[in-house]
Parts: sequence; C-alpha cells; structure tokens
Amino acid sequence: MDKLCIEYQRKFLDNLIYDHSVFANIDPCVKLHREVNNHPLSSAASCLNVIGSLASNPSQLRDFLNMFGLNVDEIYEFPYGANVGGRTYKDKGYAIFEWIGPQDSPINEKGGGRGYNRTSIDAFIIAKIDGRITQVLIEWKYTEGKSSPLALGKFSGYRGLERLRRYSSVLHQWRNTDLFPFNFKDEGGIGLYDFSVDHLYQLLRITLLAKTTIDINIGHLKIEDYRIVHLSHSLNNETKALRKEHLKFSPGLQQYLDEKLYDVWKNVLSTREKNKFIGGYWDSNLHEIKDDMLRDYLTKRY
Repeated sequence: MDKLCIEYQRKFLDNLIYDHSVFANIDPCVKLHREVNNHPLSSAASCLNVIGSLASNPSQLRDFLNMFGLNVDEIYEFPYGANVGGRTYKDKGYAIFEWIGPQDSPINEKGGGRGYNRTSIDAFIIAKIDGRITQVLIEWKYTEGKSSPLALGKFSGYRGLERLRRYSSVLHQWRNTDLFPFNFKDEGGIGLYDFSVDHLYQLLRITLLAKTTIDINIGHLKIEDYRIVHLSHSLNNETKALRKEHLKFSPGLQQYLDEKLYDVWKNVLSTREKNKFIGGYWDSNLHEIKDDMLRDYLTKRY
C-alpha cells in the first residue's frame, strides 16, 4: 500500500509524534500547524518526527543532513534566548522550527509571527560549512500536491499585486549587481511572475529571507553564509517535476515542462547561488539513522 495514502497512515493515529519531548524545546510563541497532533499526513509532524527527533543529537543530525551533500562540519546548539533584531527566540536544541528571522520582516511582510502570516522556515539550524558559520533553512514537504492541490496564482489578483510589490522591492536592491539571485534579463525570459505556483513561490521567499539575513547575529554567532535545503518525499510524484497545470501562470518556465523541480530551480538561480541550494528526498536516507528505535518507527511509517 502507498505509504502516502491516508488509509496507510491511519495506522499511526495513536502514535503520530515519535517523541513528544520535541514540543518542550519549541518556543511557546510558535504557532504550529493545527494538524500536527491530529492528522497523519501532516508535513509539520513528519518534519518534527525526523529533524525534531534528531535535534538533541548534533552528530546524528549532521550525518543525516550530510547524506544530501550538505557537507556540514559542525552543528551549533541554538543560543537560547537570543535576541535577533528585536525578536527573542526561546528555543532549545540543535534545530528550531518556524524560524522567521528578525522582528521586522526584511522581505517586507507585515504582521504575523512564527508559523503564521510570515515566511516561516520549517526547520532551521546553524552549522559550520566550508569554514563559515552558515544558516541552513530547510523546507520540508510530505504529501503537498498529492493530498491537497497546490495554489497556482500567487501573483494574480489584488493579493498578487501586493506580493509582487513586496518581493520585487527586495530584489530591486540587488539589480545590476552580482548579488541578484536569479537569471533574469532586462526584458523577456523568466521573471518574478513565473514563481506563481506554490512550491516555487515558497522557494522564492526562502531565498530572499536567507539573503537578507546574512550578517545577522544570533546570540554569540554571526551568520556568514546560508544554504537552502528543500526536502520532499520520493513517493510524491505530484511535485517532483513541473507539470503543465503548474505552469498556468508561468510563461517563462514553459521551456522546463516535465523537468525535475530541483533541476529547474538550479537553472533559474544565478551562478553564485546554485551551490547554496540543495534538493533531496528525506525518506530515502531514513534507513541510515543510527538510533534503532527511531529508525524503525520512521522506516515503517514513511
């Protein structure tokens, strides 16, 4: 039976979270998705079950991430109580959840908080990579597009106009510099509007958040670099490639029809940004986790 179907996952209704102690390590201000504790197809719950369960063991967390080619040398414990641009983070462990950066959004998002109405990173770690203190922003996907349809027109309508204004003004500050993250031309070709489908729209926002928060201080740690890691499930074929229905509002990406999502995203990034993005399938390496009980739970379930 397909492990991503609700019929299979219902077997785990009484055991949706492997280690409930993960909740005690999350700042009480975080608004977790309401499905975490009651829906077997919750993406947030699957992230907590993997990254959250490894967050108290930095060597195992490092080894798991390095299976995707991240080349982490060391993971730093998150500085509890760190004030980041006016926002205090009361999280414990080596990974935190629903990261949004400083109090005032550097990408022009108004209001909101950790887990709601702001670009919130599913899992966030601070690591040493290539000798630099690096923030690692992890986007975690499970059954999106398979169990529920993807939003397609993020830059359409009145709300779309506001989103275009918000994110284009961030990009404009890098125009005609080598900091510009995408392969845009002066006229024609790929443009911001092409990132209208939800999974590309999310990658856009994460990229902007990562770039605008380089050089921030998180407690005693000064961020020098970033990596964006997009991890999805290998059995979810709905988002592995750009399908025709995904490109309804994306004329500049029509050339990439049916190509793999991760290859497409690498192609649209500028040369200096390509090595900062890593894509992979989180379920493919669960069998390598050293904790026997955790590995058994995860491999049976996912």
